Amino acid sequence: MTGSRKYIILFLIYKNLQLKYKHSALGFLWSLLHPFLYLLIFYTIFSHAFPNIQNYPLYVLSGLVFWIYFSGGTSQLCMVFIKNTFLIKSFNIPKTLYPLTELGSELLSFLLGLIPFMVIMYFMGLHITFNLLYLIPVILLFSIFIFAVGIILGALNVFFRDVGILWNTINPALFYLSPIAYPSNMVPEQYKLIVKFNPLYHFLQLIRNVLYEGTAPSLHYMINCLAITLVASLIALLIYRKIRNGFISNL
Repeated sequence: MTGSRKYIILFLIYKNLQLKYKHSALGFLWSLLHPFLYLLIFYTIFSHAFPNIQNYPLYVLSGLVFWIYFSGGTSQLCMVFIKNTFLIKSFNIPKTLYPLTELGSELLSFLLGLIPFMVIMYFMGLHITFNLLYLIPVILLFSIFIFAVGIILGALNVFFRDVGILWNTINPALFYLSPIAYPSNMVPEQYKLIVKFNPLYHFLQLIRNVLYEGTAPSLHYMINCLAITLVASLIALLIYRKIRNGFISNL
């Protein structure tokens, strides 16, 4: 990667973070308040509904923080090409730099927010062991998956603006389809297959292996997540290569 491209990437990441919290009185603190508000609601309403879940706050928070990263990342990537129309038309640089920097800013925001949440999780009962190092490959794999989904959404949204509207509608439904506030084993048998078709189900199981159970990631869920990410990446590559030449005329 040339020096100029590195400069562009760093500049765009900084610009994205600046725009994200522009005119916000609390700024970055929203990244912390957002999960806490959800946690407070879920603990108040559901903690007594699922007495079999030990340490319910840690169970919810371990999934919630990663869900917010997925939701925010995919939503931003869905609009990334449209948002950068002027830059895309003005500068001859690879278009993939725009979603890459968008994800970079979301990842940086996520990692900065994860630090205080790890401290909070410790007081909630998080086990501090070497198994926590598994979070590094898990976060990397999850980020690649988010990037692939975002490329698919962003590329299609250039040609069909309904994609952005549809994703904003699907996102909340996907939240409740994912075992974040409830245990997956309480899903009725006739609906379990639907839940397991949700890619986030497998990532959440992987994340909870490390953060909630304090163990190494399950090989079964790791293979599932690798396969899901590979398929999503191939689909993203095929779609992007197929329609990228029409970006300029449709922006």
